[in-house]
Order: sequence, then C-alpha cells, then structure tokens
Amino acid sequence: MGNIFTHSKHPKQQKITDTDRAILKLKTQRRQLNSQRTRIEGLIAREIALAKELIAAKKRERALLALKKKKLREGQLEQIDAYLLNVEQVLANIESAQRQNKLYDALKQGNTALAALQKEVSVEEVERLKEDTAEAKEYEDRVRELLGEALTAEDDAAALQELAELESAHADEEAAHLPEVPKVEPVAPEVPELAQEEKAELEALPAVPKTRPQPQQLQKEAAKPQKEREMEEPLAA
Repeated sequence: MGNIFTHSKHPKQQKITDTDRAILKLKTQRRQLNSQRTRIEGLIAREIALAKELIAAKKRERALLALKKKKLREGQLEQIDAYLLNVEQVLANIESAQRQNKLYDALKQGNTALAALQKEVSVEEVERLKEDTAEAKEYEDRVRELLGEALTAEDDAAALQELAELESAHADEEAAHLPEVPKVEPVAPEVPELAQEEKAELEALPAVPKTRPQPQQLQKEAAKPQKEREMEEPLAA
C-alpha cells in the first residue's frame, strides 16, 4: 500500500549517443595531453637550470648532455601541441556539425508548420473569400447609390435637423445629471469700531485744505522769516 503513492527519485536519464561518447573521449585525451605538456615544460625548465649549474661548475660535457635532453623534451612538446591541435579541430568540427543539425531541425519544423497552415487554408478558399468580399463591397456601393438617388435635398436637410435635435437633447440629459452648484451669498467683512480715544485723535487732526495753494503763495510763505511762520502756525491751528 505504501508504494502506491511513491514516485521515482531519479529523473529520466537522457540517452547517450555515439556522438556524446566521442566528444567525451576527445575531451579526456585533451586533458591528458595538457597534463603531459605541463610535465614536459617542467622537465625542460629543469634541464636548462641544470645546464647553467654545470657550466658554472666547469662541467661542459654534462652541461651539453642536459641541453641535448632539453632538445628531446622540446620535440615531445611539439608532438603534443600537434595532437592537441588535432583534438581541438575535431571538437570544433563536431560542435559545428551539431549547430548545423539543430538549425536543420528548426528549418524542418518550420517547413512542416508552414505546410500544415497551407493545408488548413487552401487557395480555393482564399479565392472564394476574395470573391465574397468583392460582392459585399459591390452590394454596399449599390445601396449607397440607390439611397443617393432616393433622397432629395429636403430629405438631407430634415436628416441634419433631426441630428441637431438629438444632439441637443443628449446635451440636456447630460446637464440634468450634473450636480447643482450651491448658492452662497457673499458676506461683508465686519469693520471693528474705533475706540473713543482713537475717535478723539481723528477729530483733533487739522482739516485738509480743499484748494491747492498757488506757486506764488508758496513762494511768499517760504520768504517769510522763521519766527513769523512759527507765530502764524498756532493761529492757523
């Protein structure tokens, strides 16, 4: 009973093709060749260092032997580089072929979908639709022509008048649904009353002369002595 609702923990594995096995083998060889290349480069560096030490120790024959071994290592390095180049070329060709296959599959699916759509809509149906559209347009043009011949100038004027009435009625209906604006009467601002002291000060101020003084009179006033003007000011007050 407990195994009825159990699900497989392992997802469905993708099928491994011969191409996948070949790619995996080539990548393994590339990794091994790179490892050998690194090891040989280390041996070459050691032979060079050894040759320098032997030359410093005046051991010319052994230094020459170390340099010969270095040359052999360099030959091996060239072979490994050639192998690596071949492996990289093959991998690049396989990747290019895979891209081409994917493109081919996409084009094939597109052609299949296009063929299916073409089967759904045949040429005969398109021609029939085109004819029906042309007939409908011809019928519409004919109706317009007949209406134009049947209606007079008075009919056109009546139709325009009816249109104007309908538009006016529609505008009245929209205005009736609008909310009314409340009417508020303006209120005059209250003016504060003056205090008794302020009224007394205003009444004590001298009255403003109603007539404008003439220039000659202003000159006479200016020509009077200072004491005379001071004596006339209290009298004028």
